[in-house]
Amino acid sequence: MKVDHRIIDRGSWDEINIDGWFKALIPPTWEVDDEEDVIIFDPEGFGELNITFLERTAGRSKRDIANEVVSGWAEELGHNNGYEANIIKRSKELLVVSAEFTADEPEGEVEYWRIFAVVGDKIALDINYSCDVEDREREEQVVEGIIDSIQLTGTGNLAVGEDSESSAE
Repeated sequence: MKVDHRIIDRGSWDEINIDGWFKALIPPTWEVDDEEDVIIFDPEGFGELNITFLERTAGRSKRDIANEVVSGWAEELGHNNGYEANIIKRSKELLVVSAEFTADEPEGEVEYWRIFAVVGDKIALDINYSCDVEDREREEQVVEGIIDSIQLTGTGNLAVGEDSESSAE
C-alpha cells in the first residue's frame, strides 16, 4: 500500500505511542481508547480500528504469522474457502498484509471488514477495521494512512509465554 500524500496530508496528524509497543499518526479528530484493547476511531465516523498485540514466536517467519492472522479472521467471518491477502508494505523491520471480507450480521446488515497483520521482529499487531458495507470507502484513505504510519518500537513488555491478546494498559 502506498499512501498518496497529495491526497492525505498527514502533516497535521497527531502521533500516538501505545505503551512503548508502537507509534502511529492519527488525524486530530480521531481518538484512542486503550482501557482494555486499543481502539482508534473518529467519534463522528463510520468504523473503528481494533488492535490486538501478539508476541512473535521464535523460528516463525513474518509471513507465517501474517497468514495465521488473516486466515483466523477468514475462518471467523466464514470465508475459509476463498479470500485474497496482499502484502501492502514490506521492509527489513516490518511486514504488513491485508485482506477484505464481508459478513452478514444478525440484524440483517452486511458488515465490511479490513484485516491488517502488522508483523515486526518482536511483536505483531492484529488490526481489524469494520463498518457497514455501504460506508467502506468513507474512511479508507484515513485508515490506510494510519496503517502506513505504524512503527513498531517493541520496547513494551509482554508477559513471558503470552501468545495471544494483550491489552495496552
